[in-house]
Amino acid sequence: MTLSPSPPGLQVVSDLLAIAGSLPARTVVIPGGDRPDDLRLVDSARDHGIVSRCLLVGDPAAVRAAAAEVGVAVADEDIVATASPEETAQRTIALVAAGGVDLILKGNISTPVLNREILRLRTRRTISLVTLFDAAPIAGGRPLLLTDPGVTTVCDEARLSDLIGNATDVARQVLGWPRPRVALLSANEKPIASLPSTTMAARLSAMDWPDADVYGPLSFDLAVSPESVRLKEVHLEGVAARVAGHADILVCPGLDSANILYKVIMEITRYGLGSLAGVTVGVQVPYVILSRADNVETRLLSIALASLARDRLPAEPPLATSST
Repeated sequence: MTLSPSPPGLQVVSDLLAIAGSLPARTVVIPGGDRPDDLRLVDSARDHGIVSRCLLVGDPAAVRAAAAEVGVAVADEDIVATASPEETAQRTIALVAAGGVDLILKGNISTPVLNREILRLRTRRTISLVTLFDAAPIAGGRPLLLTDPGVTTVCDEARLSDLIGNATDVARQVLGWPRPRVALLSANEKPIASLPSTTMAARLSAMDWPDADVYGPLSFDLAVSPESVRLKEVHLEGVAARVAGHADILVCPGLDSANILYKVIMEITRYGLGSLAGVTVGVQVPYVILSRADNVETRLLSIALASLARDRLPAEPPLATSST
C-alpha cells in the first residue's frame, strides 16, 4: 500500500520552522498583547525569519511592562491602545479588515470575547482547528492531521462535513498531500444504531469526496495501524481499504474526543516523542489559538504552520455573520 507522500520538505513537523523561515516574514497582530510569553514567542519567530512585525492591541501600559520584562523593543506605532477587551477585539478585526496583517495570535483576551468579533472575518460556514502532529508511537511517527480539538463544539453531520473539507484543504494545499486519506473515528468500526457517531460516519463515507478518500467508522487503532488491521482480520475493499491503517487525517466525532486525543499527544510531546502545531482555518487570515499548557515548541511551530497557511491557502472573502 502506497502512503500519501510527505509534504515537500516536511518529513517531521519540526521541519515547519525551516519551511516557514524561507517564506516572506509576516505581520502578526496579538489582541491582548501584554503577556510576556507571547512576546517571547514572537521574538523567537522573528529570529527564525517567520515574523517581521508584531502589532500589540490592548492596554498600552501593560504592553510596555510586558515588553520591558522580556527585554524587547516595541515601537510606539506597533501598540494599538484600547480600554476594554471588547474594544481590543474590535480593533483587531478592524486591523485585519484594513489589510496588512497576515496572522492573528490570540493573546491575553477571553476567547469568547475575541471569537464573537472573529466571526466578522469568517470565510467558511465552519471555523475549525486543524492540528498537525507527529508522535513516535503513532503511525510510525509520520505527520498526521487531527480535527477539531478546540473550536467546533457541536458536530452534527453538516459540521463534520465542513471539518473534513477544512482539514482536506490544509492537507492538499498547505502540506501538499494530493489525495489525503480521511478516517472518521468512533469506538467501533461497524455502524451501530446506539452509537450515533458510527452511523453518521457511515453516511458521510457514502458521500462524494472528489479530493480525498473518506471512510468510517474506524477505531483509532484501525485508522493508523496496518498491524491492527491485520491482527483484527478486518477485510475491507476500495476506499475503506485505502484508509484503514493508513489515515492522513483523523476526524473525531466531537470536541470532547478530539480534545482528549490532542491532550494525549501533548503529553507524548513532553517526553520528546512528538511535535504539535495547530491553525484555525475558515477566517480571513490564519488564526492561532494556543493552550496555556502548550510547550514553547508547539507555540512556535503553530506560528510556522499559520505562515504556510497564509502563503498557500487561497484568499476568500468574509461571509455574512448572521449564522455561525
